[in-house]
Amino acid sequence: MTETPCIGICSTIYGDEICRGCFRHYQDVIDWNTFDSPKKIEILQMLDQLTMRILKQKINLFDPALLQKKCLEYKLRIRLNWNPHTWAHVLMREGMDKIVQPEKYGFQIKSPFKHLSIAKLVEIIDDELFLEARNQHVPYRSL
Repeated sequence: MTETPCIGICSTIYGDEICRGCFRHYQDVIDWNTFDSPKKIEILQMLDQLTMRILKQKINLFDPALLQKKCLEYKLRIRLNWNPHTWAHVLMREGMDKIVQPEKYGFQIKSPFKHLSIAKLVEIIDDELFLEARNQHVPYRSL
């Protein structure tokens, strides 16, 4: 069974076309339980690739094993087949007020963003993810 990417912060109930929690289209959120595994995997892979592309612009990931260890240590909901940049996003979202030295987690913030707090960086990343997910989504067509 393919796990949902929902993180319990659904903004589609407030009218967003793209959820600000999981970055899925509202119709994908509604129809998730009716999708077969290949469709769910396709959506999860799209979200993973999108997150990786955006995070690669913001962080230098130098120790994926350390990052994975920290995510598992903190019992964060990550998938081991995700790109490690996606793990970094989960970690930063969950620990935005606690992470002072990202190097202790296996990544560094790239120069243009070093002056920002992790919370502000997550806000920027999430805004970009929201816009990119909206731009990438093929409008829902009922059959």
